[in-house]
Amino acid sequence: MESRYQQLYRRMALTGLAVALIPLYLVGAAIYLYFASSLEQNQSAQLQNLAVNRSSAVQLFLAERTAMLEALAHAASLDGLTTPGELRKVLTILNKRGQSFVDLGIIDSGGDHLAYEGPFRLESHNYGGEPWFEETMVRGVHVSDVFLGFRRVPHFVIAVRRDDRPEPWILRATIDSEVFTRLVRSGQIGLTGDAYIVNRGGQYQTPPRFGGEILAYAPFSTTIAPPGVNVVSRERADGRRVLTAFAWMTSKDWLLVVDRDPRESMSPLQQALKIEFVALLAASLLVGGAVVYHTRQLVGRLASEDRNRVATEAQLAHSARLVSLGRMAAGVAHEINNPLAAIGELAGLMEDLIDEQFLAGSPHAALFQENVRKIQLHVDRTRGVTHRMLGFARRMEPHQDTFNVNDVATEALSFIEREASFRGVELDRRLDPGLPMIKSDRAQLQQVVLNLLNNALDAVPDGGMITVSSHATHDSVVVTVEDNGSGIPAELNDRIFDPFFTTKAPGEGSGLGLSICHTIMKGLGGSISFESAANEGTVFRVQLPRTQM
Repeated sequence: MESRYQQLYRRMALTGLAVALIPLYLVGAAIYLYFASSLEQNQSAQLQNLAVNRSSAVQLFLAERTAMLEALAHAASLDGLTTPGELRKVLTILNKRGQSFVDLGIIDSGGDHLAYEGPFRLESHNYGGEPWFEETMVRGVHVSDVFLGFRRVPHFVIAVRRDDRPEPWILRATIDSEVFTRLVRSGQIGLTGDAYIVNRGGQYQTPPRFGGEILAYAPFSTTIAPPGVNVVSRERADGRRVLTAFAWMTSKDWLLVVDRDPRESMSPLQQALKIEFVALLAASLLVGGAVVYHTRQLVGRLASEDRNRVATEAQLAHSARLVSLGRMAAGVAHEINNPLAAIGELAGLMEDLIDEQFLAGSPHAALFQENVRKIQLHVDRTRGVTHRMLGFARRMEPHQDTFNVNDVATEALSFIEREASFRGVELDRRLDPGLPMIKSDRAQLQQVVLNLLNNALDAVPDGGMITVSSHATHDSVVVTVEDNGSGIPAELNDRIFDPFFTTKAPGEGSGLGLSICHTIMKGLGGSISFESAANEGTVFRVQLPRTQM
């Protein structure tokens, strides 16, 4: 395609691709953003529900253990609990439910053990100055923060006060940290999720899964967690951004922290995004291929229609020029015929005046008589030329004639005889005298044969040969124009009848001759074909039906 058609093709293709693909990708992006937003909201809601559930479970755990100790302290007597071996039985009974108690101790109002059952030797220690002891004596029930205590191991205790006579006493139990930690960590989600508890001061009450130990300080201030249950996005100490649910407990001044890596829950969405991308890519290739193919077809058809239009306009202009040429030739022929008629009449009169007396009395009479005959001969020859010109002029308008193809070939040859003789080109006539008459447009056929003869004359070198032959088949009449010129290259065979295509040097041919011949023969119901070989010449065949189609 020419440059302007290439530009049109690019604009149409890009416009079609934009119109087809931009909405497709916008819809895909909107769907992805919608589901990403929905999934993020679901993540926050699920994380919040999880924090609420885990917080309730921890508070229920503490409430159950506290209730068990309160029931035991108020149901049993001090004498009974301090009886040797009795506290061991009670610890065994309590641990049948959940194995959550490490030891039990009965402590008097001064902080000394009245009885102890557990794996540590704590009987001789006095707890009078310990914070949990003082809180229990004041409040009656106390759940402590995690501390090291005398055993130098992180733990926390639940203590209840029994107001008895003559003095109150305390039932204290140490909670198994492993059991409690497992309970809290049941809120972990995925491979990178975490769940732990910190106190108001930010100390870990249960160890986090990543980057911290129990009683160490968390890398954030608890003031960022508002009352109640909330979900925020924050950056952890390791630089990873996580969703965090903060849940303050109502029964204990502890903060439950549940971290969740949003990328883990986003993995199905990422998988869906990959599938969507592949689908969009496939759709883009399909739509793009269809747009490019149909655009190429459309622009190609438009270019072909434009070429046909230009060729038709050129053919009409050529036909108009031929009509003008024919009318001019008719005018010239008429203008020549008038003096020719006078010259012929005068020559005839001079010939009539030559008698025996004139011949006997003039020494130049024989030469005079010979010149008069030559004048008459040239007048007749010139009159024949003008008659052919008039015949060509009369045949410019489309007309159906009944004629012999040999006559058309002979007339066409007469137009190139002089130039062929001047260049030494031999014109070989092999016309079948038995050709049948056909009915067609004689002028247009003459134009085709004359064009082929002119092309042959341009193709052959000086001293070459042009052969014009004719023959008939059972349904057609064929005229062949053959030359021994340089031939047509094989790679140009498919373009030889294209408008404006020529093998001649620039300025020597318009490229319309064979295209017009092809159009004329198609209009006459016939055909034109050729055979050519490099350096061996070219043969053109014009075939017409015997009857009008």
